[in-house]
Amino acid sequence: MTHLTLPGPTLGLRIGLFGGSFNPAHSGHLHVAETAMKRLQLDWVWWIVARGNPLKAAHGDFAERLASARAVAQNPRMIVTDIEARLGLTYTSDTLDAIVARAPEAHFVWLMGADNMIGFHHWENWQGIAEMLPIAVIARPGVGPGARNSPFARRFAKSRIPSAAARTLATTPPPAWTYLTAPLDPSSSTALRAARS
Repeated sequence: MTHLTLPGPTLGLRIGLFGGSFNPAHSGHLHVAETAMKRLQLDWVWWIVARGNPLKAAHGDFAERLASARAVAQNPRMIVTDIEARLGLTYTSDTLDAIVARAPEAHFVWLMGADNMIGFHHWENWQGIAEMLPIAVIARPGVGPGARNSPFARRFAKSRIPSAAARTLATTPPPAWTYLTAPLDPSSSTALRAARS
């Protein structure tokens, strides 16, 4: 196992792992992270800036994406990390394997917006991710009932816990997931990139 220092303390802590391209990061990402932190009663949220995304043609400059995430994630209990790049990995399942192996005593939860839930079944080893960590899906604008009828939601329908019990998710053995609704933030990376061009 490659030596790698994790972004922060882990022993017995409830840590949300929030991955994405963040091209660029925006207030909608922060909204997802803060909603998860509050509703799941997390100690920390680690933002994992993707080295690249096999499902996207253009990723944007890594250093710029990392900087944009650091500019947005101002909460003192959020850490923006380049851990995936330092590990030299591309697939989320491999990155999570490496993190969990280095901190088996932590209570990790994978965080994602509902827009990612729709296509989650296209991710490499998506069922393995669901069986490795509990997952919290946070509502995003423009994503209606389709997310809850996605292949992921159907495959793991019996593993869903009610949002009222979200605070128990971090310590629930996987597969386990919940869908959290909250006031929505309309920001999107696509719109921000379009405005810059």
